[in-house]
Amino acid sequence: MQIRLNGKDYPLAEQTKTLHDLIQQLNIDEEVVIIEQNHQIIDRSRYTDTNVQPGDVVEIVHFVGGG
Repeated sequence: MQIRLNGKDYPLAEQTKTLHDLIQQLNIDEEVVIIEQNHQIIDRSRYTDTNVQPGDVVEIVHFVGGG
């Protein structure tokens, strides 16, 4: 299965079914990102029950701190 991730084609592992699985696959801390799927921002509480489908367009935005 393949999605569009941050503007690039990205193949998903067979076991990747949800947004939570995707961020685990990418080794990302879900507390420091916002995920947009098909032009809709997904609430963090829904990552575990939001499915990823072939052809989905996913944008992951990282928070960066500084001072």
